[in-house]
Amino acid sequence: MKKIKSDILRKELKKINKPLYLFFLFLVLGLILIILGIYEVKQNEDKYIYLNNVIENQNNEENVYAYLTITNPPYSFAKYEDEDNQAFYIVFDSRYFYIAYISNTLYEDLQNVSEENPITIYGLTASVPDEVKEIAIEVYNEGLDEENQITIDDFNNYFGEVYLNNTSLKKLNSSFYVISIIPFTISLVFFCLFITKKIKTTKTLNTLNAEELEKLDSEITSEKTKYYPKSHLILTDNFLISLNHGLIILKYSDLIWIYEHHFKQYGITTSKHIYIMDTKGKRFNIMTCDILNKQTKETIKEIIAIITTKNNQILIGQNKQNEAEINKILKNS
Repeated sequence: MKKIKSDILRKELKKINKPLYLFFLFLVLGLILIILGIYEVKQNEDKYIYLNNVIENQNNEENVYAYLTITNPPYSFAKYEDEDNQAFYIVFDSRYFYIAYISNTLYEDLQNVSEENPITIYGLTASVPDEVKEIAIEVYNEGLDEENQITIDDFNNYFGEVYLNNTSLKKLNSSFYVISIIPFTISLVFFCLFITKKIKTTKTLNTLNAEELEKLDSEITSEKTKYYPKSHLILTDNFLISLNHGLIILKYSDLIWIYEHHFKQYGITTSKHIYIMDTKGKRFNIMTCDILNKQTKETIKEIIAIITTKNNQILIGQNKQNEAEINKILKNS
């Protein structure tokens, strides 16, 4: 970027970096949430206990976060009449049989498991209902000799008193991951805003040669120059400099139209904007006022008055007559 000598313009150009600071702020916030998420997931990992340990060492405790490593496709043996998407399955981990309440989707995922390609599932323990026990025993005993069959008293030794419920292929995740999307999205918006303003500013400065830039610097420091810091607007003897949406440098001689535009909500004016058009028909938003009071109204009048005194050919105001005149000017240019 070309070197700027004017303190006022350099001060205004530094404000273009504000979205970059906000980008880093929200980026750091998003990273903090990710770190908290990693910490929470690590904490959640410690909650999961292998189902066989719950059965053997924790007295078949219910509502325990547990997991199983499945090595054989599940076998469906019971389901609730009003539930079409889930069923009770007998599952195997290459050592023991267990009961798991599995969704149809998860069942499909477990069709190709093997000892070489096992899949781990996660869920909560729950007490096996008596009717499910009876059906499981009946299914297990099918085709077995009487001496190899089991009874209800043997159920715990073969399956355990609890089953894996609410099963999935994922551990309990962290809500921080989802929340982090918000600051990351905001940071991306600010980064795009910064890049857009930076490119526009650099492009504008590159249109000026060294002589023009020196003249611009000289005029900005002149006592005749009017500077409106709240509006990011500088009016020199020959140039209009706006940093309302990136850097805009216009010669008064190139302007043909200036007007106010009111944004309304529920019939109430919420903000005022000053638009200006150059001889090429390009519009620029050179000023935005969100707070409307007597002082801002006077400032707007003053700005328009200064600009129009620099070029008495500029059309003032947005109306049908001026719009028709502008169309003629642009058509003949």
